[in-house]
Amino acid sequence: MDTLLEDALGELFRHVTSGASPGPEITADERKEISNEIYASGFADLLLPQTAGGSGISLYEAIVLLKMEGYYNVPIPFAQTVVTRAWAHGHSVSLPEGTFSFASSALQIDAQTRSATLHKAWHGHWVDHMLIASDQQCFLAHSHDRRILQTYHGGLFAAVAWPAQGLTRLDLREHAAHDLFNFSVFAMLAVTVGAMEKAFEFTLEYATQRQQFGRPVSKFQAVQHQISEMAEHVCAADMALQMAAAAGSNALTAPAAPQLAIAQFQIAHIADRIADIAHAIHGAIGISQEYPLHHYTRRIRECKSCFGSAQYWATEIGQRILQENNDTLLAVLTSAQDQQRTD
Repeated sequence: MDTLLEDALGELFRHVTSGASPGPEITADERKEISNEIYASGFADLLLPQTAGGSGISLYEAIVLLKMEGYYNVPIPFAQTVVTRAWAHGHSVSLPEGTFSFASSALQIDAQTRSATLHKAWHGHWVDHMLIASDQQCFLAHSHDRRILQTYHGGLFAAVAWPAQGLTRLDLREHAAHDLFNFSVFAMLAVTVGAMEKAFEFTLEYATQRQQFGRPVSKFQAVQHQISEMAEHVCAADMALQMAAAAGSNALTAPAAPQLAIAQFQIAHIADRIADIAHAIHGAIGISQEYPLHHYTRRIRECKSCFGSAQYWATEIGQRILQENNDTLLAVLTSAQDQQRTD
């Protein structure tokens, strides 16, 4: 991919986040201003074909751009908005302008109060629109109808409710809801890996600069072991994300389910370990309000299992191996890749 896109988006994210309050303490007005500036830049359509005003790059090429939301601690669901607009274009779904978040299998509809509640909605307390998948159906919920039930201090999620009549059921073609789920999982993984990479950079820099007993703590063998383990995990997470996006050159095609399941398992499985090592090396400063590390490790921990725990995805992978009559995970991967080349 031409690095001009990467450089331009990185510069935009540095600009829009430099004057804002750190992390979750950002105000609603600051968040809206950031959202408007990013949306006006046109990057929300980067996965669309050039004929539709996009860049025409593939999902694989867009990985580095989607990760930037987590890397720069951008306080809006940029990656989710990008993939949602690509999904809508690919399935001819008409959606309003604005930012999007997604939730799956967590919608509770109360017949007595005639309301629908999401107890864990990603950016649910401020995002413009929520797409909610429930019982093979997909609903569109708007911000002006929502009622915020609870926000969590320092968190990216909220409990939100809408009046039942405020949910618009989308008339989707076959497999469209499944594709939206896969796109949304991929977006969340990209954000998580971006936050992992930034947390690793913070950790490496701190270990190099922090002096103990007259020398940098990075010179101690125990710390070197921790840093090398962290680097290995971050690299593995990025490789898993790349494998999930390597299904084809068309960005409007959702990631393949087998590779996506493996990526979700890998990232959910190692997320806590990456955050633990980062804080172990930093010590008390890592959780101080003034130091930004905890904003990234919070993202890592909160987003790791938003669409299912490591155990859930391990079960999905195991069932797929049994259904495909393959002996190993490698056989599942190679057979899926061979099928994609054939198609």
